[in-house]
Amino acid sequence: MSEQRRVSTPESGHGGKRPREQATPGGGIKQERRGQEQVEASQGGEGVGAVVTVQTMEELEMNIRIPVARLHCHACLLPFKPPTFKCEAGHVVCSTCRDGHGQACAHATIYTSCVELDDIVRDAKVPCAYSEYGCTSWVVYHEVADHHRSCRCGPCFCPGSDCELFTSPARLAEHLGTHHAWPVTKIAYGKPSKLAVPGPQGGQVLVGETDGCVFLVSAFAFGGATAVSLVCVRMSGDAAAGVPQFRCKLWVEVDSNKENLVLVTSMVASSDLSGGFVAANQGMFLAVPPELLHDSSGEAPILSVRIDRVTAAAAAAAAAARLPS
Repeated sequence: MSEQRRVSTPESGHGGKRPREQATPGGGIKQERRGQEQVEASQGGEGVGAVVTVQTMEELEMNIRIPVARLHCHACLLPFKPPTFKCEAGHVVCSTCRDGHGQACAHATIYTSCVELDDIVRDAKVPCAYSEYGCTSWVVYHEVADHHRSCRCGPCFCPGSDCELFTSPARLAEHLGTHHAWPVTKIAYGKPSKLAVPGPQGGQVLVGETDGCVFLVSAFAFGGATAVSLVCVRMSGDAAAGVPQFRCKLWVEVDSNKENLVLVTSMVASSDLSGGFVAANQGMFLAVPPELLHDSSGEAPILSVRIDRVTAAAAAAAAAARLPS
């Protein structure tokens, strides 16, 4: 007689529902069916089968609170990264401090591995500190600093005068368009976008189509010319943290007179706009002379912007080239 196995269905009398697990106040798991594993098996002819339900604790998670010191090295006070070790005096240290700890602790001659703590350190997660600005990530505790350096929800300031908004770049872009009437344009990397040259103290918002990165184009009176600059709005532009790096090309011309053109190419600076956004303060900028701003043809000049993503290595090379020899 052959053996048959089947998964329970509404027709098998179980209503098609899996046993539910619920966390109890005491930290245990309450189940509608007892036991971590329940196996009901029978052998027989057609219509007789086996119902197998397997419960695993690995799928369950809970929020807990513990003293921060439990997750920090006794010696360097930094968050633990596996592997961890305990000395004879009961001090738990990271692998970096293991050798040096013996000089400070007379009992530190023999160390044992803290395998159980390593498992906790690998999995212990906390919500991102920027959750109120839109980040929904839960981050491994010892990776929090790296996450914050690259978090796209890291808050930035509104560059508008007398505006105290402090929020994520994505929300800031929406705010600038709604409350400050700055034009908001989606752009494709590697392709030029044509814009109007911003007037003094004016600006435009550019948003990357593929990644939502926010850029501001702003202008400022620079003698008789107009300085135009571009900046990536983010709390940190740290290439080491893996955040995208960009190069931009800005040029201004009049369609009917292609011979007169000004152009600049540079890496894109990052700013949280804590000091506002003045084009002349952003390092590289494009100086547009009056001859282009007020062409004899009467045509309005066109500002073309092309933004390209670059590798971290290319960004580092460009930064090194800017350093004085």
